[in-house]
Amino acid sequence: MSNRKIFAGIITLIAAGAVVGLVLSTNKGRKTSSELWKKGNRLTKDLKEKFNDFVDQIQDKVQTVLK
Repeated sequence: MSNRKIFAGIITLIAAGAVVGLVLSTNKGRKTSSELWKKGNRLTKDLKEKFNDFVDQIQDKVQTVLK
């Protein structure tokens, strides 16, 4: 890996850390962070439900074929 890539990676990490620090340090940032977590949790829940529905459908089809 070249020194240029390492330097670019370090600069990127510093910038990302600064953004995260700003978001988490202000009241508005905390609110935004909280909203993002809530949305992420909702999306995760929805995805789990859809996956479970898909698994149930596949199981039903397999049982039908095996009968």
